Amino acid sequence: MRTRPSHREPYQVNFYSIFAFASVILSCFSQFVFARRLYGETWQVLVTFLLGGIYAIFAVTSHRFVYRFGQQWRLPLYLLNTVVVTVMVYVSPARGFFGIIALPMISQAIMEFRPLWAGLFSLYYFAASVGVFAFYYGAAAGLEGAISYVAAFAFTIVFTAITKKALDARELSEHFRRELEEANHQLREHARQAEELATTRERNRLAREIHDGVGHYLTVVKTQLDAAAALMPTQPDKARDAVEKAAKLSAEALDDVRRSVGTLRTDAARPPLADSLRQLAAHAEPAMLFEVLGTPRELSAAAEHTLFRAAQEALTNIRKHAHATTASLTLDFREPVRVRLAVTDDGRGPQPALTTCGLTETGYGLRGLRERTEILGGRFAAGARPGGGGFEVTVEVPA
Repeated sequence: MRTRPSHREPYQVNFYSIFAFASVILSCFSQFVFARRLYGETWQVLVTFLLGGIYAIFAVTSHRFVYRFGQQWRLPLYLLNTVVVTVMVYVSPARGFFGIIALPMISQAIMEFRPLWAGLFSLYYFAASVGVFAFYYGAAAGLEGAISYVAAFAFTIVFTAITKKALDARELSEHFRRELEEANHQLREHARQAEELATTRERNRLAREIHDGVGHYLTVVKTQLDAAAALMPTQPDKARDAVEKAAKLSAEALDDVRRSVGTLRTDAARPPLADSLRQLAAHAEPAMLFEVLGTPRELSAAAEHTLFRAAQEALTNIRKHAHATTASLTLDFREPVRVRLAVTDDGRGPQPALTTCGLTETGYGLRGLRERTEILGGRFAAGARPGGGGFEVTVEVPA
C-alpha cells in the first residue's frame, strides 16, 4: 500500500497527535478511578494498562521513528497499534466506553494515508468499537452503541480532514514561498552574470575600437614623422611633406573617432562606405587599387563599421608586416544577401609562427575583426592568397 508522502517535521505532526492521544487516554483510563462499576477480572485490568502504555509510547515515538528510519515503517507500526487498540477495546473492563480510544487512530489514518485507506481504517475502528456492545450484550445493544458513537466518529473525521487541509495549504504556501525565494535568487544571479557579460563585451568593443581606429592612425602618423625626422637634414622639402601628411592623417583620425561615435548614435550622419574606403586606400602604402563591384547600397551602421575596420586593419598590417609592392581593396555588392570585402597584397604572406587553428592572425587586430564579424553573423578569413605570393583578408557580412 502506498502512503501519503509528507515533508512535515516530526514535531509538527506530533503536536496534534500527542494532544489527541493524551486526551483520549486520560478520558478512557479515568474510568478506572471514577466509574462506579467495572466488568472483568484483575488480569484484564493489567493487560489494559500494559496495552495502554504501548499505545502511549506509539503516540509519542511513531512519527520520529518513521522520520528517522524511513516511510516503509509507517504502515507496519500503524497495523501493530491497530492490533493493540482492538485487543484493548475488547479486554478493557470499561466495556463500550473504551471505544473512543480509537479516535486518534482515525485522525492519524486521515493525516498519513490516502483517502481510500483512511476510510477503510475508519470503518474498521467504528465497527470494532460498536462490536463490543454486540459481543457482550447482543445485536440491539450494538445498534444502540452505533447510534451513540456515530457523532463522535463523524466529528473526528470532519475535524481531522479540515485540519489536514489547513496544514496542507500552509505547507503548500511555504513550498511556493521557498520556490519564489529561489527564483528571485536565480534572477539576481542571472542579472549579475548578464551585467558582467555586458561589461566584458563593452571592454572588448572599446579595445577593438582603440586598436582598429586610433591605433591604425597613430601607426601611420608615426611612420610619417619618423620619415620626416630622417629626411630633415638632407631633404627638408620631403620632410615637410611627411609632416603635412601626418597632420592630415591626424585630422582623419578625428573623423574616425566621430565615425565610431556615429555607430552608437543612429541619428548621426555617416559618409557612404565606398567613399570612406576610397579615402582610406588613397593614403595606403604601397599604392592600393580600390574597386567597387555591383551597385552600392546602404548597410546597417554595425555592418559598415565592421567592413571599414577590416579594411583599416588589413592596410595597417600591409604597411607594418607585408613588405608588399602592390595591394588591392575590393568591396563587392553583387550578392543580394551579403557584402564582401577583400584586401590582398603581394608581400611575404603569413608567418608560420603566427598561425593558430588554421588561421593566420597577426596579433590582436585580426582576432578583433573575427569577433566583430561573428557578432554580426558573418564570415572572416585571413591567410595566404590563392595561388601563393601574398596575403588576403576577406570579410562577409549580411546585407
